[in-house]
Amino acid sequence: MSKKHFLISFFLILIIVFVFILPEMLPDSFDQIISMYAQKDDVLTDVAHGKGDLSTVKYLFKLDIYLELFSKIIGAVSLLGLLYQFKRDKDINEAEFVLNINNSFITNDKIMDVYKKLEQSKNDNQKTNPFVEDDIIELANYITFFEAFYGLIKQKVVNYSAIDQLAYRFFLITNNRFVQDMLLCKEGKDIAWIDLYKLHNGWKKYRTKSNDFDVWQKEYDLSKHHNYDNIVSNLKT
Repeated sequence: MSKKHFLISFFLILIIVFVFILPEMLPDSFDQIISMYAQKDDVLTDVAHGKGDLSTVKYLFKLDIYLELFSKIIGAVSLLGLLYQFKRDKDINEAEFVLNINNSFITNDKIMDVYKKLEQSKNDNQKTNPFVEDDIIELANYITFFEAFYGLIKQKVVNYSAIDQLAYRFFLITNNRFVQDMLLCKEGKDIAWIDLYKLHNGWKKYRTKSNDFDVWQKEYDLSKHHNYDNIVSNLKT
Protein backbone atom coordinates (compact mmCIF):
# COMPACT_ATOMS: atom_id res chain seq x y z
CA MET A 1 0.00 0.00 0.00
CA SER A 2 1.40 3.38 -0.99
CA LYS A 3 1.57 6.36 1.36
CA LYS A 4 -1.25 7.98 -0.62
CA HIS A 5 -3.53 4.96 -0.22
CA PHE A 6 -2.64 4.70 3.47
CA LEU A 7 -3.64 8.32 4.07
CA ILE A 8 -6.88 7.83 2.17
CA SER A 9 -7.72 4.81 4.32
CA PHE A 10 -6.86 6.74 7.48
CA PHE A 11 -9.18 9.60 6.59
CA LEU A 12 -11.98 7.18 5.68
CA ILE A 13 -11.70 5.66 9.14
CA LEU A 14 -11.83 9.12 10.70
CA ILE A 15 -14.96 9.89 8.69
CA ILE A 16 -16.58 6.68 9.91
CA VAL A 17 -15.73 7.57 13.51
CA PHE A 18 -16.99 11.15 13.31
CA VAL A 19 -20.07 10.48 11.19
CA PHE A 20 -21.32 7.15 12.49
CA ILE A 21 -19.83 6.65 15.95
CA LEU A 22 -19.33 9.96 17.73
CA PRO A 23 -22.87 11.26 17.05
CA GLU A 24 -24.27 8.24 18.87
CA MET A 25 -22.30 9.22 21.98
CA LEU A 26 -24.03 12.58 22.35
CA PRO A 27 -26.63 12.79 25.17
CA ASP A 28 -29.51 13.64 22.84
CA SER A 29 -28.70 10.68 20.64
CA PHE A 30 -28.61 8.40 23.67
CA ASP A 31 -32.00 9.58 24.83
CA GLN A 32 -33.50 9.05 21.38
CA ILE A 33 -32.12 5.52 21.15
CA ILE A 34 -33.22 4.69 24.68
CA SER A 35 -36.69 6.10 24.09
CA MET A 36 -36.98 4.01 20.96
CA TYR A 37 -36.04 0.83 22.80
CA ALA A 38 -38.26 1.73 25.77
CA GLN A 39 -41.30 1.60 23.51
CA LYS A 40 -40.77 -2.08 22.79
CA ASP A 41 -43.53 -4.34 24.15
CA ASP A 42 -41.26 -6.48 26.30
CA VAL A 43 -39.76 -3.45 28.05
CA LEU A 44 -43.16 -1.84 28.66
CA THR A 45 -44.51 -5.13 30.04
CA ASP A 46 -41.62 -5.53 32.46
CA VAL A 47 -42.00 -1.99 33.74
CA ALA A 48 -45.80 -2.37 34.05
CA HIS A 49 -45.46 -5.52 36.19
CA GLY A 50 -42.99 -3.95 38.54
CA LYS A 51 -40.03 -5.93 37.24
CA GLY A 52 -38.01 -2.80 36.78
CA ASP A 53 -38.28 0.93 36.44
CA LEU A 54 -37.48 2.99 33.36
CA SER A 55 -34.36 4.50 34.90
CA THR A 56 -32.87 1.02 35.33
CA VAL A 57 -33.77 0.16 31.77
CA LYS A 58 -32.17 3.40 30.54
CA TYR A 59 -29.01 2.59 32.49
CA LEU A 60 -28.77 -0.87 30.96
CA PHE A 61 -29.38 0.52 27.49
CA LYS A 62 -26.69 3.14 28.00
CA LEU A 63 -24.22 0.51 29.15
CA ASP A 64 -25.04 -1.65 26.15
CA ILE A 65 -24.64 1.28 23.75
CA TYR A 66 -21.32 2.29 25.30
CA LEU A 67 -20.02 -1.24 24.90
CA GLU A 68 -21.15 -1.35 21.28
CA LEU A 69 -19.55 2.01 20.49
CA PHE A 70 -16.38 0.95 22.26
CA SER A 71 -16.20 -2.17 20.11
CA LYS A 72 -16.66 -0.03 16.97
CA ILE A 73 -13.82 2.26 17.99
CA ILE A 74 -11.56 -0.69 18.76
CA GLY A 75 -12.43 -2.15 15.36
CA ALA A 76 -11.56 1.12 13.61
CA VAL A 77 -8.26 1.40 15.48
CA SER A 78 -7.43 -2.23 14.70
CA LEU A 79 -8.11 -1.62 11.01
CA LEU A 80 -5.82 1.39 11.07
CA GLY A 81 -3.12 -0.68 12.75
CA LEU A 82 -3.54 -3.38 10.12
CA LEU A 83 -3.18 -0.84 7.31
CA TYR A 84 -0.04 0.53 8.96
CA GLN A 85 1.40 -2.98 9.23
CA PHE A 86 0.69 -3.65 5.56
CA LYS A 87 2.49 -0.45 4.58
CA ARG A 88 5.42 -1.24 6.87
CA ASP A 89 5.76 -4.75 5.42
CA LYS A 90 5.66 -3.32 1.90
CA ASP A 91 8.38 -0.79 2.76
CA ILE A 92 10.55 -3.56 4.21
CA ASN A 93 10.02 -5.75 1.15
CA GLU A 94 10.93 -2.86 -1.17
CA ALA A 95 14.08 -2.14 0.86
CA GLU A 96 15.10 -5.80 0.72
CA PHE A 97 14.41 -5.84 -3.02
CA VAL A 98 16.68 -2.83 -3.67
CA LEU A 99 19.36 -4.27 -1.37
CA ASN A 100 19.33 -7.55 -3.29
CA ILE A 101 19.46 -5.70 -6.61
CA ASN A 102 22.39 -3.65 -5.39
CA ASN A 103 24.24 -6.76 -4.21
CA SER A 104 23.61 -8.45 -7.55
CA PHE A 105 24.99 -5.38 -9.31
CA ILE A 106 28.20 -4.96 -7.34
CA THR A 107 29.01 -8.68 -7.27
CA ASN A 108 28.77 -9.04 -11.06
CA ASP A 109 32.30 -8.42 -12.31
CA LYS A 110 31.29 -7.86 -15.95
CA ILE A 111 28.61 -5.34 -15.05
CA MET A 112 31.07 -3.56 -12.79
CA ASP A 113 33.57 -3.38 -15.67
CA VAL A 114 30.91 -1.62 -17.77
CA TYR A 115 30.11 0.67 -14.85
CA LYS A 116 33.76 1.71 -14.55
CA LYS A 117 33.92 2.52 -18.26
CA LEU A 118 30.71 4.55 -17.97
CA GLU A 119 32.24 6.53 -15.12
CA GLN A 120 35.36 7.05 -17.19
CA SER A 121 33.25 8.30 -20.09
CA LYS A 122 31.30 10.67 -17.81
CA ASN A 123 34.49 12.09 -16.30
CA ASP A 124 35.84 12.59 -19.80
CA ASN A 125 32.65 14.49 -20.75
CA GLN A 126 32.00 11.72 -23.29
CA LYS A 127 34.77 12.93 -25.58
CA THR A 128 36.18 9.52 -26.40
CA ASN A 129 34.45 6.15 -26.66
CA PRO A 130 35.73 3.72 -24.00
CA PHE A 131 33.82 0.80 -25.56
CA VAL A 132 34.64 -1.57 -28.39
CA GLU A 133 32.35 -3.85 -30.37
CA ASP A 134 33.15 -6.76 -28.05
CA ASP A 135 31.58 -4.79 -25.19
CA ILE A 136 28.11 -4.81 -26.75
CA ILE A 137 27.01 -8.02 -25.03
CA GLU A 138 28.07 -6.71 -21.62
CA LEU A 139 26.41 -3.37 -22.32
CA ALA A 140 23.21 -5.22 -23.21
CA ASN A 141 23.42 -7.21 -19.96
CA TYR A 142 23.83 -3.98 -17.98
CA ILE A 143 20.82 -2.45 -19.72
CA THR A 144 18.70 -5.59 -19.31
CA PHE A 145 19.51 -5.52 -15.60
CA PHE A 146 17.49 -2.28 -15.37
CA GLU A 147 14.98 -2.95 -18.13
CA ALA A 148 13.22 -5.54 -15.94
CA PHE A 149 12.26 -2.74 -13.52
CA TYR A 150 9.63 -1.45 -15.92
CA GLY A 151 7.58 -4.64 -15.69
CA LEU A 152 7.74 -4.53 -11.89
CA ILE A 153 6.63 -0.89 -11.83
CA LYS A 154 3.86 -1.56 -14.33
CA GLN A 155 2.56 -4.39 -12.12
CA LYS A 156 2.90 -2.13 -9.06
CA VAL A 157 5.34 -4.50 -7.36
CA VAL A 158 7.66 -1.55 -6.73
CA ASN A 159 7.54 2.17 -7.48
CA TYR A 160 10.07 4.75 -8.58
CA SER A 161 10.67 6.02 -5.05
CA ALA A 162 11.75 2.52 -4.00
CA ILE A 163 14.34 2.10 -6.74
CA ASP A 164 15.44 5.72 -7.04
CA GLN A 165 18.70 5.17 -5.21
CA LEU A 166 19.76 3.21 -8.32
CA ALA A 167 18.91 6.12 -10.63
CA TYR A 168 22.49 7.28 -11.09
CA ARG A 169 23.60 3.94 -12.53
CA PHE A 170 20.58 3.88 -14.82
CA PHE A 171 20.99 7.34 -16.32
CA LEU A 172 24.73 6.85 -16.49
CA ILE A 173 24.22 4.31 -19.28
CA THR A 174 20.99 5.48 -20.92
CA ASN A 175 22.35 9.03 -21.33
CA ASN A 176 25.69 7.94 -22.73
CA ARG A 177 25.99 8.88 -26.40
CA PHE A 178 28.32 6.01 -27.25
CA VAL A 179 25.97 3.42 -25.77
CA GLN A 180 23.15 5.06 -27.68
CA ASP A 181 25.07 4.91 -30.95
CA MET A 182 26.17 1.33 -30.44
CA LEU A 183 22.97 -0.11 -28.99
CA LEU A 184 20.02 1.96 -27.75
CA CYS A 185 19.48 4.25 -30.73
CA LYS A 186 21.00 2.18 -33.47
CA GLU A 187 18.78 2.19 -36.54
CA GLY A 188 16.32 -0.70 -36.44
CA LYS A 189 17.34 -1.80 -32.96
CA ASP A 190 15.84 1.00 -30.88
CA ILE A 191 12.42 -0.68 -30.95
CA ALA A 192 13.97 -3.67 -29.17
CA TRP A 193 14.36 -1.53 -26.07
CA ILE A 194 10.72 -0.51 -25.62
CA ASP A 195 10.57 -1.19 -21.88
CA LEU A 196 13.85 0.64 -21.32
CA TYR A 197 12.57 3.72 -23.15
CA LYS A 198 9.38 3.65 -21.09
CA LEU A 199 11.35 3.19 -17.90
CA HIS A 200 13.57 6.13 -18.84
CA ASN A 201 10.52 8.29 -19.56
CA GLY A 202 8.73 7.43 -16.31
CA TRP A 203 11.83 7.64 -14.14
CA LYS A 204 12.83 10.98 -15.64
CA LYS A 205 9.34 12.38 -14.98
CA TYR A 206 9.49 11.11 -11.41
CA ARG A 207 12.81 12.82 -10.76
CA THR A 208 12.31 16.09 -12.64
CA LYS A 209 8.59 16.87 -12.52
CA SER A 210 7.67 15.30 -9.19
CA ASN A 211 10.77 15.93 -7.09
CA ASP A 212 13.10 18.31 -8.95
CA PHE A 213 15.95 15.78 -8.73
CA ASP A 214 18.95 15.57 -11.04
CA VAL A 215 19.06 13.56 -14.24
CA TRP A 216 22.69 13.05 -15.13
CA GLN A 217 24.28 13.83 -18.51
CA LYS A 218 21.28 15.81 -19.73
CA GLU A 219 23.16 17.01 -22.78
CA TYR A 220 23.00 13.46 -24.12
CA ASP A 221 19.57 12.59 -22.75
CA LEU A 222 18.03 9.54 -24.41
CA SER A 223 14.85 11.56 -25.02
CA LYS A 224 16.72 13.45 -27.75
CA HIS A 225 16.62 10.36 -29.94
CA HIS A 226 14.33 11.14 -32.91
CA ASN A 227 12.17 8.03 -32.30
CA TYR A 228 11.87 8.46 -28.52
CA ASP A 229 8.42 10.07 -28.39
CA ASN A 230 7.04 7.58 -30.87
CA ILE A 231 8.26 4.61 -28.84
CA VAL A 232 7.01 6.04 -25.56
CA SER A 233 3.63 7.43 -26.65
CA ASN A 234 2.38 5.19 -29.46
CA LEU A 235 2.68 1.92 -27.58
CA LYS A 236 0.51 0.70 -24.74
CA THR A 237 1.94 1.15 -21.28
